[in-house]
Amino acid sequence: MDTLLYNGDFAIDGRGYPIPCTGAQELLQQALIRLTVRRGSFAYDPTLGSRLFSLKSTGGNLEARALELIKEALLDLPELTPVGVEARLENNGENLCLTVLLQANGQRAQLEVTV
Repeated sequence: MDTLLYNGDFAIDGRGYPIPCTGAQELLQQALIRLTVRRGSFAYDPTLGSRLFSLKSTGGNLEARALELIKEALLDLPELTPVGVEARLENNGENLCLTVLLQANGQRAQLEVTV
């Protein structure tokens, strides 16, 4: 069991208590953390995170390269299988926005990641 995150902090209920998350919600939250944290930036586990930030300077097929990096970042979550990614540039090319398509226990899910 994990604690639900919201806008970079713990989500709280009406009483001020942290909201727990389990199951698919917990798994997707773990995936989102791994995709948004820069690989090597967490001192206690330098393999945590992704190298998606390096896509801004990558030429060629952006979506194919993004999918490779997503698979690398989610290796520790064998319950999730990345099946696709849609990439788009926003803010005059300043932000790369990715819609990550995942398969988990026969169900599809998607995550939005901005790098």
